Amino acid sequence: MNSALKTIALFSALLLLAQSSTSLAYAFITPILIGTDPKKDALPASVDILSVYLTNNGTHFRFIIECSTTPEPSDTRSYCVFLDTKAGGSTRQPYKGADFYLMGGGSSGLYEWVAGVWSYKSSISVDIVGNSIYLTARLSDIGYPGNCQNTIGIVAATFQPLGSLRDRAPNKNNYCVNHEVIPELPWPTPLIFVPAVAATVYYISKRRFKKE
Repeated sequence: MNSALKTIALFSALLLLAQSSTSLAYAFITPILIGTDPKKDALPASVDILSVYLTNNGTHFRFIIECSTTPEPSDTRSYCVFLDTKAGGSTRQPYKGADFYLMGGGSSGLYEWVAGVWSYKSSISVDIVGNSIYLTARLSDIGYPGNCQNTIGIVAATFQPLGSLRDRAPNKNNYCVNHEVIPELPWPTPLIFVPAVAATVYYISKRRFKKE
């Protein structure tokens, strides 16, 4: 391998490493509004859902639940998002047909409906920002994209104490989102884009060096 190709390969590797190490923290696209819920239809205000947003960075997805006041997840208070990603699913409320749910508070994590019960599947990230709670999980943990139907059903809910429903958004039925909304840049894209950038940078630098 000549020096030019070595330079491109090294630069590409560094860019990919930088992208993978910062994608979760910095690469989320602007959240889209999934739906709203009436104000003051649940007490206390910390479990009163106002709106639900969705964003992603190509490898992780994040639901944002905005409440009337600062959310307070705890051992007795939880914030959940239920997902209907395929046929079948839960036979229980608050969302019959759900296949997964993310929970912040209680035993935080991603849960999957398996053999008639909710089973813990994987860890998630739970963050509080202002009056919103952020629930972040890996797309691969819900089988995205291969095991997800074209339209994904969504219901957000709060519980206090655990198991006692306080608020549901929407109050009836469910929100819907097309599963193609999720990745802005699917993973194969950097494999093409990053080396192209590296080659361009090298070419420009080489021409500039010759001129000097």
